[in-house]
Parts: sequence; structure tokens; C-alpha cells
Amino acid sequence: MQKSISLVMAANIETVLFSLATYTARIIFFIALNEWKLQILEEFQQNFILVSLLINAIYIIIFLLLTNVYRAPTVKLWIQVEQYHLGRRVFTMSFSVFVAFMVILLVSDLQSVTATLQSIILVVFTVIITLTYRQLIFFVKTIAIQRQAQAKVIYNKQLNDYLISVRQQYTDIRKFKHDFQNIMLSMKTFVDQSDSAELKQYYQDIVQSQAKLLPTDSGNIAQVQAIDSDAIRGILIQKFFLARNQKINFQIELNQDHYHFTTEILIIVRILGILLDNAFEYVQTIAEKDVTCAITQADNITEITIDNPIKGNLNFRDLFQTGYTTKANHLGFGLANTRRLISETDNLYLETKIIHSHLLMTLIIVGGD
Repeated sequence: MQKSISLVMAANIETVLFSLATYTARIIFFIALNEWKLQILEEFQQNFILVSLLINAIYIIIFLLLTNVYRAPTVKLWIQVEQYHLGRRVFTMSFSVFVAFMVILLVSDLQSVTATLQSIILVVFTVIITLTYRQLIFFVKTIAIQRQAQAKVIYNKQLNDYLISVRQQYTDIRKFKHDFQNIMLSMKTFVDQSDSAELKQYYQDIVQSQAKLLPTDSGNIAQVQAIDSDAIRGILIQKFFLARNQKINFQIELNQDHYHFTTEILIIVRILGILLDNAFEYVQTIAEKDVTCAITQADNITEITIDNPIKGNLNFRDLFQTGYTTKANHLGFGLANTRRLISETDNLYLETKIIHSHLLMTLIIVGGD
């Protein structure tokens, strides 16, 4: 479908350019010969054809140069057409314009319309084609915005459902641990009074294993309750359990009783997820598997700092380039996406620095309090 649309659009453009080149050549010959009659062109037919082709080539070159200038928006437009399955509509509109133009040219020739009227028709139709394609671009962008809005609504609902599930799992784990501790305490008296050495040893083994359970009541993950955003709290809980499964020491440092987030929540969650994933994946390649997430909030400014140790040197110049990665078998899109997300907002900034062989990436949020 994309090739068909390209061919129809190319035919439209070339037809218009060739017609403009023909009339431009006529004007040049009329001025050069100082006569405004079509009959004189028959005497210089070969020269007229060569000049028309030359002018047409110049117009094509100018058009290609303009196309190259607007290459990025054009590529984005094509991606949107493919992504939202608008090819059939775009093809129908383009083909209709092409057929209408050819019919007008054919009728004007059959009816022996004068050159002046043909030139006026050509100019008017060129304007119509330009406006039509502008409306086509507007139509595609409008559909794209509508589809993106619909996708965002669905994504937000799925994210909210997921975060509710994560919070429920976290609450269930805390309840289970609390009940388990009570059960073990209630059994201690019976175990102490028992004469079975195997039972006592088994009880001690269970108690020691219980001490290694997730410290859900410690001053670490429990602190996230101070964050009022379900999305941000949920991503931290998710990454906390992910780090435990990967045997990474993930510490969350919160020094306030309440953290308030109101702006760019979804983008903050995406950036925070990327930064934490990169930190987790990096520390898995070194001996020191420690990652810290510290959040401070004051004077309408929030800072979220991800701190992890590094081995060797990192090139800040290449760090945020697409495709750059320090990890094997990775494409290196994460930090490039982070830079893109931040560039799309006015109140998010990212500060990167290395202190004592630790990489500190700080997301600064203005207006989050």
C-alpha cells in the first residue's frame, strides 16, 4: 500500500511539475521571440521540447531539495500512516486528485481551451493539490493524536490495574510475615518443652530462614508509603522485589514523612524505570551489587537520585546516544529514550555525575511539590 501511495503521489507531483515546466517554456519562448502565439512554437518544436525537459528537471531538483529539508516530518508522517493503518484512505484521496487532474487536462485539450485558460486552470489546480495534501497531512496527524490519546488511556488503565495488584501483593506479604511471626512465637513454648532434639533443631532452622525473608517491615521498602503517587510508589515496589530476586542490594532512602507528585507522573515512572533497570543491569556485571534510590523534596523541587558503583570510566558524551550500551546483548535505547522524554517536557531535567567511582543520575522535577 505504501508503494502504491508513493507512486500516485509521485505521478501527481510529476504531472504538475511537467505542466508548469511546459508553460514556463512557453513564456520564455514568447518573451524571447516577442510574439504570444502558439503557432510560433511549431517552428521551434525540438528546441521547445528540450527546454521544457530541462526546466522540468530543474523543478524536480528543487522539489527534491525541499523534500530533503522536510525529511524528518515526512518520515514521521509515513510512520503514522503505517502505524494507524491509514494507507487505504491516503491512497484513495491521492488517486482521486490524480484522476481529477488528468481529466481536467484531457477535457481542456479536447475542447481546445486556449493556452491562457489552461495556464489559469493549471495554477488553480496546483493550489488545490497543495491545499489537499496539507489537509491530508492534517488529517493523518489528527488521527494519530486521537489514536495516541486512546492508547494512553488504555495504557494508564492497565498501569493502574497493575499497580493496584502490586500493592495488594505487598500488603499480603506483610500480613503473611506478621502472622508467621506470631505462629512461630506461639510454638516456641511447646518446642522448648519438647524432648525431641530434631524438633528443636527444625524449629531453629525455620527461625533462621524466617530472618532472611524480605524485610517488608524494615525502614526500607515500607518507607514508600510516604509517596502519595500510586504509580511512583508501585514502580519502586516492583523494582525492590526485582532487585531481591536478582540478589541486588537495593536501598530506598526517604527522609520525609510525605512526598507529593502532581506533574508528569507517567513520564517520571518511565524514566525511573529506565534508570533503575540500567543500574540493576550494570551492577550485575561487577562485584559490588549496590543500588540506592534517594528522593528529596523541598521548595517545589523534587530530586530522585539513582546511585550505583561503576568500574572503569564512562563516556558522558556517548552515554545518551542511541545504541550506546555498556552491557552485552543490549541495544542501548534506554538512556536515549530518557533524554527524549526529558526534552519533551519543560519541568524535567537530568543531572549526571561521577563521585568516588559511583554514578549518580538525578532526575530533577520542578513543580512536583
